[in-house]
Amino acid sequence: RITPCLENGKTAFVDFLEDEDIGWGSTEYIVLRPRSPLPLEFGYYLARSDELRLHAITNMTGSSGRQRVPPDCLDQFFIAIPPEPIACVFGDVARFLMSRIKANCDESRTLATLRDALLPKLLSGELRVPDAIQVVTSSI
Repeated sequence: RITPCLENGKTAFVDFLEDEDIGWGSTEYIVLRPRSPLPLEFGYYLARSDELRLHAITNMTGSSGRQRVPPDCLDQFFIAIPPEPIACVFGDVARFLMSRIKANCDESRTLATLRDALLPKLLSGELRVPDAIQVVTSSI
């Protein structure tokens, strides 16, 4: 909700809290939580949309460099609500794709950690390529 985070498209999808859990953070967040029948992922993709971001940016108030989106700004942003069957299919597809993205990010971090651990040892001769292959194979 504060410049330049909004202009840069910074958003997050919180999927690790149970319904009864309480999350906390900063007063600079705008929390979007769709109501049924819309899936939670709908709020994330809405927040990432150019239309919502442009609406929020054009309604910022405050001095340059400290501009903020007023909390009631989204009261004037209207969207069409899809029928429940379409919302459910969207949720299924979005959940699948987001789980694949998360798995790919996790794998990328694992591989980067392996690279950072193995490369110096390979370059110094402390570790030979066949041994490195075994380390990688057992790690992934």
